[in-house]
Amino acid sequence: MSAKIKILGIAPYEELNNSMSIVSNQFKEVESDIYTADLEEGQQIAAELFGNSYDAIISRGGTADLIRQVVSIPVIDVSISIYDILGTIRLARNYTENFAIVGYASITETAHLLCDILGYNIKIITLDELTDASMTLDILADENYEMILCDAITNRLALTKSINTILITSGFESVKHAYQEALTIARQLKRVIHEKLVLEESLKQQKQDFVIFDESFDVHAANVSHDLSSSTAKFLSTKKDMTDENQYYHTFRNRVYMILVKKIVVYDRIYFSCNLKISTPPIINNRFGIFYQKRPEVEEIFTTKLLFTQFIQDETKRELQRVNNFYSALIIVGETGTAKSSIAYQAFLNQEMHNNQLISIDAKLMNDKMWKFLVNPTNGPLVDEHNTLLFQNVEQLSVRDAEQLITIVKNTKLLQRNNLLFTYNTNNVSEEKIYNRLLFELNCASIYAPPLKERKHELSVITTLLLNKMNIECNKEVIGFDPNALKEFLAFEWPGNFNQLQAAIKELVINSTTHYISEHQVIQLLRKERLIQNFSDSHLGSFTLQTKVEKPTLFDYSKEIILNVLEQNNGNQTKTAEQLGISRTTLWRYLKED
Repeated sequence: MSAKIKILGIAPYEELNNSMSIVSNQFKEVESDIYTADLEEGQQIAAELFGNSYDAIISRGGTADLIRQVVSIPVIDVSISIYDILGTIRLARNYTENFAIVGYASITETAHLLCDILGYNIKIITLDELTDASMTLDILADENYEMILCDAITNRLALTKSINTILITSGFESVKHAYQEALTIARQLKRVIHEKLVLEESLKQQKQDFVIFDESFDVHAANVSHDLSSSTAKFLSTKKDMTDENQYYHTFRNRVYMILVKKIVVYDRIYFSCNLKISTPPIINNRFGIFYQKRPEVEEIFTTKLLFTQFIQDETKRELQRVNNFYSALIIVGETGTAKSSIAYQAFLNQEMHNNQLISIDAKLMNDKMWKFLVNPTNGPLVDEHNTLLFQNVEQLSVRDAEQLITIVKNTKLLQRNNLLFTYNTNNVSEEKIYNRLLFELNCASIYAPPLKERKHELSVITTLLLNKMNIECNKEVIGFDPNALKEFLAFEWPGNFNQLQAAIKELVINSTTHYISEHQVIQLLRKERLIQNFSDSHLGSFTLQTKVEKPTLFDYSKEIILNVLEQNNGNQTKTAEQLGISRTTLWRYLKED
């Protein structure tokens, strides 16, 4: 037989105490203790008694509000129903038609609703913290009102002034409803507490050591010693700007623990779930350009952090599936910002065999120290098994390094034990020998990541999705673009692809002062993008400003770019304006300013 639900009743007046006593006897599964006490007195009784295994408290009005401030169990308010007020009005009419209703909003709001529905013309006065109830009653007495319908607080005050009153009290149905609500909430709370205890006990039996901290790094749950959890808390509290998932190494009593930390948010409160494992930290870490990620980590990053994963074309996904079973090496080719890394992550997650870890290697940072680690026979990634190695920016390799990599892959039969992925950036690449060597010597499949200029039909949808992303990131509420603004925006080529597009939309969202991005905003932004692009295309990155100013402004840089392009066009202003994407008037203004 299940234990009874224990309810503490605090009735502000004796009549409600009697009603609660009668109703509580109708619930066999309830055990009640009921006291008569109002406001601060009721609050004090509740504060002293609620810890005596009570599951819920029933009270009403201001007393219930005060009790909620000092207890940690549910407090149920006995409401005043429309039937309670209607019954009081009918009772008053047996005596006089000249009466008023006075009380706090919990009573008067329902009274107003009732009078509106039934067409009653009754004076209703709502009290609040700023209202002088005594003065209100005096005014009503001067106006010759014969009776006041009111709540318990006003009733006591009216009696001191010899004013006739009828107390608006909760009827049996309201009290019964409060008990039913308390019973339901208490049962649910007991079930939640029971499930929490079962979960905690189950977690304590797990072989995997764990600790859960709150945002102050106080222990919420753990199955390790107090000393270890305290040491871990002290260590993690020194870490700043922790992301959703982090990995650390911590020494405790001459043992090195690998700590996998995941941030959890529950009802706006932050917790840190930590798995602890005795381990040896890797010899090389991320600062050398090599990143180790286990498959679950990649899945998490792919779904939550890689912004452009949702923009991988369906045809690209199908092609990845087609080549998956026939190639052990894949090269992903495309311009800057075409989501090549996202495609590489998708390729890794498609694999069924070599998916233990994704080891990412930044080819831009390749040096003798990195080569030494890569070929280390003890723990080097090129001699490990069942992993996928991702060489990013492989076009940055020297021809010598590319040849060395191909030789190592062949001589060690690496592709029998692991898979290889490459990302190849086609921007400003003058030497195609590396691409061709990798493609043919390692029998690579090739996947093309198309630029935005080849995905014009998708640009409107992509823009909308990025706009939503930037709204969330920047806490803004931009609904969209003005029609002409969108037309201008979509007509731009976006040579920087997703990276440039995202930065542009973020800038528009941040600077927008209305719910729609204006045509003027877009024109200004695209003018700047064209200036920057022409600056890059003209190889002016190393030019020296002729303008003699201590701190050059954007205007100064823009003017210098215009002057260089004008010189290339032999002084032809029309051609220069067209090339830069600006008007002749804007060009003239830059040339005019000294």
